[in-house]
Amino acid sequence: MGLERIATVLQGVHSNYDIDLFRNLLAAAKKAVDAVSETPADINSPSLKVIADHIRACAFCVADGVLPGNEGRAYVLRRICRRAIRHGYKLGARGPFFYTLVDAVRKEMAEAYPELNNPEIEKVIEDEERRFLLTLSKGMEILEDAIAKNKDGVLDGEVVFKLHDTYGFPADLTGDVCRERGITVNTEEFDRAMERQRAAAR
Repeated sequence: MGLERIATVLQGVHSNYDIDLFRNLLAAAKKAVDAVSETPADINSPSLKVIADHIRACAFCVADGVLPGNEGRAYVLRRICRRAIRHGYKLGARGPFFYTLVDAVRKEMAEAYPELNNPEIEKVIEDEERRFLLTLSKGMEILEDAIAKNKDGVLDGEVVFKLHDTYGFPADLTGDVCRERGITVNTEEFDRAMERQRAAAR
């Protein structure tokens, strides 16, 4: 079943997110988001669950020596970081908050995983967060505008490519936002734009 599902049974709750570990991470995530938001986040928001889950993954990845980048596991880490940051933005966060949650993970898990006691973890995640925040608001502005103008429920793949190529806004994040609004992405157009770029680079 995995550790968390066993904990769910032993603690008499109905969801992994209701176990003591996640309750504490969710509370820390809410506090961190509220510190950089104008309105307080709902403790039951699915976005807080994403943030609490992703900070654990990111902290352990960096502790294992993975740094955010553009290929392989480095890109997976970057995508996880940026997805969590976008969910914070969705809750109203307009400043860095995600990296501050490393200490909450440490409090819960460092006794069993002392590699989490590395102060470089915060620095790596903070650097990635600050870089992404520089482009997130502009990227969201362009995406919101494109969604508002959309008439047929399908987002132009060229918009997705522009967000990815110019603003470093990953296509999967654009897909997340579109799914939340009931809009599909024209992936064929996006793929053609990516191929054009690859051909130009060659």
